[in-house]
Amino acid sequence: MLAGCSTSPRVAPPAVSVPAAWSFDERSASQAASMSTDSWWRDFGNSELDGLVETALLANRDVRIAAARVEQARAFVSITDADRMPQLGLEAGVRGGRDSGADPKAKVARAGFRASWELDLFGDKRLASLAAEKDFESAELARQSVRVAVVAELMTAYFDAQALTQREAVAHEAAITLERQTEVAQKRFLAGQTSKLDVDRLKAELEQERANAAQLRGARDVRLRQMAVLLGAAQPPLGLTFPAMASAAPGLPALMPIDLLERRPDVHGPARDVEAAAARLGVAKRDLYPRIALDWSGSRERLSVGGASASPTSVVGYGLALSLPIFDGGRIRANIEVHEAKAKEAMLVYEKAILNALADAETAAAQLAAARSTVAALENAQKAGADAAARSARLFDSGLVDLNTVLDARRGYLKAQDGLLQGQGALLVASVSVRRAFAGSV
Repeated sequence: MLAGCSTSPRVAPPAVSVPAAWSFDERSASQAASMSTDSWWRDFGNSELDGLVETALLANRDVRIAAARVEQARAFVSITDADRMPQLGLEAGVRGGRDSGADPKAKVARAGFRASWELDLFGDKRLASLAAEKDFESAELARQSVRVAVVAELMTAYFDAQALTQREAVAHEAAITLERQTEVAQKRFLAGQTSKLDVDRLKAELEQERANAAQLRGARDVRLRQMAVLLGAAQPPLGLTFPAMASAAPGLPALMPIDLLERRPDVHGPARDVEAAAARLGVAKRDLYPRIALDWSGSRERLSVGGASASPTSVVGYGLALSLPIFDGGRIRANIEVHEAKAKEAMLVYEKAILNALADAETAAAQLAAARSTVAALENAQKAGADAAARSARLFDSGLVDLNTVLDARRGYLKAQDGLLQGQGALLVASVSVRRAFAGSV
């Protein structure tokens, strides 16, 4: 009977149906190389970004806070394990006085040891230790989740800043082109070859392009500030080179839904919380059972009466204590109901984590596929714009078109270039989202 009472509460499986396959095309995933578990950011081949990630993993405050919580959880495991061991203490004391006015003055001095041990017959202390161990595992998994999130957020901010920096350069070039085109229009207006409307229209476009460059610069500065916080620094990083944007990015890992759930720390963490909540529920139920404790004490005492001292004597005591709650106003039952509700809440959080993980993977895959298609179309547009700009320059050299036509073609090319940079940045960010969705520990 006692062995049955000491068993751990059983945890029901989550009420979530995990699909056997993804809804997106898995052929691209099956052709992709397996993703590195610990350093997946290196798959992007950017050494500058690799250095920033390493710095963030060491200096980021969220990462360090999560590490401190792991240390707290580890220490609490030691505390709960200590409660299962026998307790030994040293005690000493001196007491003097009279029991009545007729008694002589007496003084008793004693010193010795006291030991006690509460028998864990019903497993409440073992369950408390189990709950603490699961809390520690959950804290460690939460730390891994924070590290994954910090790496992904830093990479997203970096790629956004990279795209904004290069888009700003394109905007400045477009503004220079518009300035030349405005000058040409002004000269043609003075020569009576065009209307003032064309000049005003180009001036308006020029101011819009300058405003666009200012907006891009401001957005880039914001992303750099966000990178500074992620890096645990007060100022944005200096000396970033931001290499040219790439039209290729790492693809989907060859993982099935069940494999994804097996590697994501933000899914395993809530699972440990469920086990901890079940163990604490078991501890609460054990309050209905009796408690049995062994006690032993040994000391040396010296008695002095009226100034005369007796020889020291040894005093040894031992006993067995049994306690069983009879009436407590419903406190124990209410505490059990509290822990039952907490266990239910932990299970629902676990189920939500599973659903979120599956949704993250599906969403990231859809974004990556859309970004790839967008970049492919924008590359064609950029190539066509480059061909048009080159052809107009040759025609101008041959005297077949005027300078305004060349500048128009140049502006079209720059517009296509800006769109391609946006698409390439979105592609890299989507690839980061995929890596974050499928990442394990960092």
